[in-house]
Amino acid sequence: MKKKLLLLIGIILLILSPLAAFDGFSEFFDEPVEVAVGTESTTGTMNIDGSVGFSIEAIRGEDDPFKGQVNVGGGLNIDLSWRGSIVDARTSFALHPSNAEFAWYDVFTGLSLTAFYSNGFVEAGLLKKEWGSGDGVHVVDVLNAPDYRNGIVDDTMAMKMAEAMVGTTTTWGDTTLDIFYKPMLVPMMTAQEPSKWSLSPLIQPTTTINGADYEDLAVLTNSQFATRFKTIVGPADLGLIYYNGFNYQPVQTNVVFDTSPPPKITSMTLDFTRAQLFGAEATVVAGPFTLMFEGGFWLSEDFDGTDPTKYNNKWVYLGGIGYLFSDIGAYASITYNGQYIVGFSETPGDADFVQAQQSSNGKPYMNTVTAAVEMPLARERVTIRLGGTYQFETGGYALLPSVNWQVTDDFVFNASGRIFGAAGPAAPSIFKTWENNDSLKLSLSYLF
Repeated sequence: MKKKLLLLIGIILLILSPLAAFDGFSEFFDEPVEVAVGTESTTGTMNIDGSVGFSIEAIRGEDDPFKGQVNVGGGLNIDLSWRGSIVDARTSFALHPSNAEFAWYDVFTGLSLTAFYSNGFVEAGLLKKEWGSGDGVHVVDVLNAPDYRNGIVDDTMAMKMAEAMVGTTTTWGDTTLDIFYKPMLVPMMTAQEPSKWSLSPLIQPTTTINGADYEDLAVLTNSQFATRFKTIVGPADLGLIYYNGFNYQPVQTNVVFDTSPPPKITSMTLDFTRAQLFGAEATVVAGPFTLMFEGGFWLSEDFDGTDPTKYNNKWVYLGGIGYLFSDIGAYASITYNGQYIVGFSETPGDADFVQAQQSSNGKPYMNTVTAAVEMPLARERVTIRLGGTYQFETGGYALLPSVNWQVTDDFVFNASGRIFGAAGPAAPSIFKTWENNDSLKLSLSYLF
């Protein structure tokens, strides 16, 4: 029962957050992962890669910035792979003593088997995928649930949950077709109890959660299907996406508040809304410029908008531009993304209105701009990065500066910071909730 309650508290926190405002923000500094197809493996090759590291993070104090909390972390990350003639096996796992408990999704960050055929492959296991053309920010990336238990970090894979799925990728020249099936619903992850990374101060350990426990989610009736068709036309990389599954965020209904100081939620009911995504993506390269576009329509099971316990249909959109400064090797980009809820109602208790009150200042639309710049120095031994996002409706913002120094081929030093807050009126937002979580982290890793 305790585990169920912790899981459900983690799920409900998602509803109170503007996830669309920063979903995938951490991906700004990572190259898209592309898997080669149609190439057979070298027989019987075993590889072991990984890292071991140590980190120390200082988090500012609420009253005095210099009297905050200090966390010591680090651990071991290992990637094991075996390459056969037509079958590959791979597993990735992490052992971090700083974790309060070792859950399977924290230990196994990847586990898969891949079988190759003439012009593609089939894969199955705990997989992580990235769909979309945006430079780190996406509105059509549907295959993996995000993980926000430790806030926002600049590590793409650390912000995704490895999920059980089976899929196939087939290529014909410049055309690729991906098809994936997920047998159960894995909820997005957030802090499992009220803590500094909670998405709402109103959630308490004593909050009663009704419905949507683990047994309800891990059943075949909650299976999901997704496919993506991509091709190259001139300078453009075009893609079409279809997804049949669930809306990103669970629905919160029948909320009961205790208004006595401090105010808190005493009970609520959770459920998920089935929905289909019809999406498209495009990347156009023109000299040093890269143009990025994504868009889609979420068709809700409540397509006529008559059920207040379900999310309505909504439009999602993204546009971005990147520029490569070839003379100095620097790269900068700016991305604008948002959503618009169809048939929005301001009726108290309506699922969309409850979510909008906590994420977009009660408005049916949400718009966010994200910018990033990366510059290599010292013959690419040192990399300076700066990313930032601003959410218009709430005034919330986040900054992620970092410096990465490749001391030797085996040792890497990293210094990174996280700054959160809200400009202007303090409308509810994830950034406002985390405004006392500004931090500085130093880490040293040995690669093997």
